[in-house]
Amino acid sequence: MNGRLEQIERRMDDDFRAVNEQFAEQHAYTKFCDDRLDKALQAVSCGIARLERKLDRMLALIVESRGRR
Repeated sequence: MNGRLEQIERRMDDDFRAVNEQFAEQHAYTKFCDDRLDKALQAVSCGIARLERKLDRMLALIVESRGRR
């Protein structure tokens, strides 16, 4: 009977260890995806800022050219 309990304990320990490893793997993957998403959002943000600057320059040129008329 005692050997049976030890066997059950070992199996439970192995199962808990496997679950912990899966959680750790999922956490690492989630962090990886979060980092990639953050970099993509930064790139989009930089692109939008560049477009805003270009639009500001174009609008300034339009306003300036209308003022000369």
